[in-house]
Amino acid sequence: MILTVTMNPSIDTRYTVDHLVIDDVNRVTAAKTAGGKGLNVSRVLVQLGDDVVATGLLGGHSGAYLGDLMDADGIPHRFTPIAGESRTCIALLHDGNQTELLESGPTVSAEELGAFMDNYRDLVAGASCVTLSGSLPKGVPAGCYADLVRIAREAGVPVLLDTSGAALDAALASDVKPTLVKPNLTEVNGLLGTSFSPDDLDELRATLAADERFAGIDWVVVSMGAAGSVAFHDGRTLRARAPRIDAVNATGSGDSTIAGFAHAIAAGSDAEEVLRCGNTCGTLNAMDPQTGHLVMESWDEIHGAVEISEL
Repeated sequence: MILTVTMNPSIDTRYTVDHLVIDDVNRVTAAKTAGGKGLNVSRVLVQLGDDVVATGLLGGHSGAYLGDLMDADGIPHRFTPIAGESRTCIALLHDGNQTELLESGPTVSAEELGAFMDNYRDLVAGASCVTLSGSLPKGVPAGCYADLVRIAREAGVPVLLDTSGAALDAALASDVKPTLVKPNLTEVNGLLGTSFSPDDLDELRATLAADERFAGIDWVVVSMGAAGSVAFHDGRTLRARAPRIDAVNATGSGDSTIAGFAHAIAAGSDAEEVLRCGNTCGTLNAMDPQTGHLVMESWDEIHGAVEISEL
């Protein structure tokens, strides 16, 4: 079973209008999904045929509705209830633009966080892989992901971490490391105090190797936008390039990539297949208008076209 963690889920609401009129009535077409990075991961893993359980924190009427949305997507879930109302995030598509309105989410009490940790420990005992994705809600300390990584690794379960800011800093500072982290090149440059470009991969590799924060991480995968991604794994440097496509909706492609990594790692695949699977999922998501959803009929075509090379 692959366990996905979403600590700050949301009702993702997409409003579509041809032209936004300020200070007037706008009639929109609405679409609602169970959102949050970890739930995007969950949705893709369900498509891939994996045994999945989604967990995290859900609160109020919005939380109950999120449970209904997960049921509709076929995502098994076991969330910890909280008193605060789960958030709603709005994406307004208008005039060829996307304007986002993101609620910060509820405040979590120490008792609620403790109940979640108990639930998480129980679920980890039956997991083959864990993914930790997205932001932490108010009341949850930045070191929470580091604690979740430790629990998983002490249980012998690989754990993939996809977050940023203080939560990532705390996880990198811990003596127990995640199995995989997936920052983008801008985030890596921020962490290292550098300005590397996709043409500086030898220098990036040397700098990462000398930084104690990344020691002990099996997979450091750096996404580089149109330049593909580079993975540092087991002393190897592997460059992945996905085929060019006509992107329909790239939102959630990073989450879909994490799902592909988790799928392959849980299956015991070799390094090349881990990267190929992740990049295939990220690309197929960008081809689909629904966030965290793959155009599965194009799997063989895209999977076969992903190029993996060793530097």
